[in-house]
Amino acid sequence: MATFILAKTLRGESLSRSTYLMFSWMQVFTASGFAFSHGSNDIANAIGPFAAVLDVLRSGSIEGKAAVPAAAMITFGVALCAGLWFIGRRVIATVGHNLTTMHPASGFAAELSAAGVVMGATVLGLPVSSTHILIGAVLGVGIVNRATNWALMKPIALAWVITLPSAAILSAVGLVTLRAIF
Repeated sequence: MATFILAKTLRGESLSRSTYLMFSWMQVFTASGFAFSHGSNDIANAIGPFAAVLDVLRSGSIEGKAAVPAAAMITFGVALCAGLWFIGRRVIATVGHNLTTMHPASGFAAELSAAGVVMGATVLGLPVSSTHILIGAVLGVGIVNRATNWALMKPIALAWVITLPSAAILSAVGLVTLRAIF
């Protein structure tokens, strides 16, 4: 909603240099806020099953809550940063440049909205995809500005539909295979 309101306000207007610079600096904070919310949810998504397995190995039983070693959190955080650094550039280009035309004010609106949604879900304990949420926010900017690359959005939407059942099927096959072996 915030993306829609801010993008609607700024739609079609040429930003003055001072406004452009102001939103450029403000976007540093919203990008940092989104990175924080992304880490708080996506690292938790990744480390949750790992922590459960460690707890079962440690205690021999399944408990309601599993302690997460600090070393595991640091390792997963470093792995997230390494993945972003080494192979995340294509996704960054897709979301930041190819899906719609962005400037600092629209980037600010998209990142602020996405950070708020992801952090809200995290506070509620809901695992969500921060990537899907950010793409939705960027899409909102593109819709308001009437500059969405719908040809690019089609394979993204198809990937969203395919990845959930694909992961479920691969996970089931992997478990059945491991049970047969062990």
